[in-house]
Amino acid sequence: MKKIITITSLCTCILNFLFISSVLGNDKLDSFLESSINSNEYVVMGKALSLSSSVEAAFDETTEVFIKSAEVDYTADTIREMGGLVHIKAGNVISATVPKNSVSAIASEDEVEFIEAAKPIGVLNDVAAGEIGSAEVHRGTNLPKAYSGKNVIIGIIDTGIDYSHSDFRDESGKSRILSIWNQTKNGGAVPTEIEDSYGTECDQNSISDGSCPLMDRDGHGTHVAGTAAARNKNYPGIAPDANLIVVSYDSSVNLQSGYAETIFSTKICQAAYYIFKKAETLGLPAVINLSLGTHIGPHDGSSLFEQCLAGLLEDSAGRAIVAAAGNEFSTEEGFKGIHAGYSVDGTNASNFVIRKLTNDRIYYLDFWGEPGSDLSVGLAFHDGKPRSTPQKYSGLIKAGQKSEGSFEDGAIQYFINYSESKSALNGKPHAGIRIKVNSLVGNISEKSFDLIVSGKGSFNAWLFPDKPARTVQFTDFSAEIGSEWTYVPGDSNSTVAMPATSPDIIAVGAYATRVKWGGGIDCCEIPIFSLGELLPFSASGPSAALQQTGIKPDITAPGGMIASTLSAQSNPNDVMLMNDGKHVLNAGTSMAAPMVTGTVALMFSADPNYTYSDVKKYLIESAYADEPVGTVPNDRWGHGKLDVLAAVETAVNGGATGHFSGNSSLGIPSSESDSGKSGCQLVISATTGSGDFVIIAMMALCISGIAIARFNRRRSYIS
Repeated sequence: MKKIITITSLCTCILNFLFISSVLGNDKLDSFLESSINSNEYVVMGKALSLSSSVEAAFDETTEVFIKSAEVDYTADTIREMGGLVHIKAGNVISATVPKNSVSAIASEDEVEFIEAAKPIGVLNDVAAGEIGSAEVHRGTNLPKAYSGKNVIIGIIDTGIDYSHSDFRDESGKSRILSIWNQTKNGGAVPTEIEDSYGTECDQNSISDGSCPLMDRDGHGTHVAGTAAARNKNYPGIAPDANLIVVSYDSSVNLQSGYAETIFSTKICQAAYYIFKKAETLGLPAVINLSLGTHIGPHDGSSLFEQCLAGLLEDSAGRAIVAAAGNEFSTEEGFKGIHAGYSVDGTNASNFVIRKLTNDRIYYLDFWGEPGSDLSVGLAFHDGKPRSTPQKYSGLIKAGQKSEGSFEDGAIQYFINYSESKSALNGKPHAGIRIKVNSLVGNISEKSFDLIVSGKGSFNAWLFPDKPARTVQFTDFSAEIGSEWTYVPGDSNSTVAMPATSPDIIAVGAYATRVKWGGGIDCCEIPIFSLGELLPFSASGPSAALQQTGIKPDITAPGGMIASTLSAQSNPNDVMLMNDGKHVLNAGTSMAAPMVTGTVALMFSADPNYTYSDVKKYLIESAYADEPVGTVPNDRWGHGKLDVLAAVETAVNGGATGHFSGNSSLGIPSSESDSGKSGCQLVISATTGSGDFVIIAMMALCISGIAIARFNRRRSYIS
């Protein structure tokens, strides 16, 4: 049987066959991506040209990536030529789906600066509304008029929404949800805003007649949306007249991993693009709520995930993004959290423990040295607590090197990828340490590991996953054992999740406004919460680059216990239900973020010409500090507590610096131009005789074909 493929596609196969070793040493690829390649999660195309293999099969495996390029349109065409899909372009960052075997070829392009793997993302009112003064804004107290979010869009990127709930209807009973994009269910209409689109889009008609195929079984998204925009007398949202656009990702959370398994950072930026593009078409301002985040990345605003989102805000007014800071601060005795970071002059170690087994039994440690640091890293293993001599030790791995091995007779495998001696993102040395635990290891919590850091410099490192809580954590072990290294405990500093660490995104911490509620005799109370005090798990700053990101979190808002809209498809704990059976309590920075999102919607209701910098400035200026907050700004509270009325007042008096009507269009990524194609097809046989001459001949065709295509395409961009 014969296969017909484009010459570019064939060249991709050949180039990957010849250059697969360079893939694993490419300093344009982040360590998380390379760890996957090394662990065979990425298909290695070494056999793509074997006698019994189909070239077509080379393109069966794809991966989601961000690609930063100095020539975005040119790179977009390159991606398409290699069989990839370009979904959106935001500034100089592309979000794309590419064949895994083409990653090295794309990275080898001169204009490509960095390729970042999609990262797993975790999902992080009556009493609260009274605390922060939103009702006064709805009444117009001390304002030129009353504001309630009318003619503003609130974008919710979350687990979905119970679109039938009365909280999301206007005074006439019409749904205020304008559209829903379900990224995980195929089979219906797809969004036209996204190139090579996917999922299912519901318009207002299908939402109104109940035919939209979406349910929020998790309930997280519905609760968040209610906090931002519910129209309810007893449990009002901050902006009860705002319209909603919702993007739903997979809400089927596995109890062992705690993550919506299919959610990746690339999908989140595509969702934000979709919401802003919809709003642009409607001529309305929009603010997006992200009650989610990840800890794989530099935490300094330089990740392509954050750059992609920031690109959507550039040169615009009437657009803003608010994100939850995260819930990773640890107060548990003996454990210090998911972060370790300090200055090194010699050899130090930080001990950590895998406390809970996840389904995939994969754990990751992301290490980022400061620019100019000369640091080596290693991994040690103990059958129990640290001792003078570890049971096994990887040895020190220098920047630019990789190492793999195992502990426990192969039952625990590790891969240390320190290939990025100077990351293209931020100039920092970057190492990824991946640990996989065999299913035969059942008592992993009784063992421990050491992150070894040796040399001179400073670093930050984060453990993953952080859901469910306390999956893997640094311990408080602090001692000098023997003469090999000195132990330094982990900590809970720098635990604000990405993308909240972006300087362009408003990061929100959480404090308590309710600690007791009715529900029966001796029910109910959260003893670890104190009124007006920070939630004990609310993430802490600073970011990994204070000068670049500013204080993180930016502000705090009520986050526990928050009463908001209940999804009828979810199954909450009965003690958390409110008396009407239609609202439910929840807590976390996920609940605090939509308080701020709703406040920004009120600002946009007053004037759509505010830029994201304007609204952030006015939120910070109007925040207040009481006794629990102390001196501001600080790493736990940011600039203080949210005051909705003061924020809107400050914004109205301060004025806007942008021009909403002057926003540059986001546009839809253009399809492949004719000048970007070679126009050549080649017929080859899946079973052939001699291979050497064929490969040489095909290489010659590749070189000439690519050269001609590149020359023509570059000439078209220059002209």
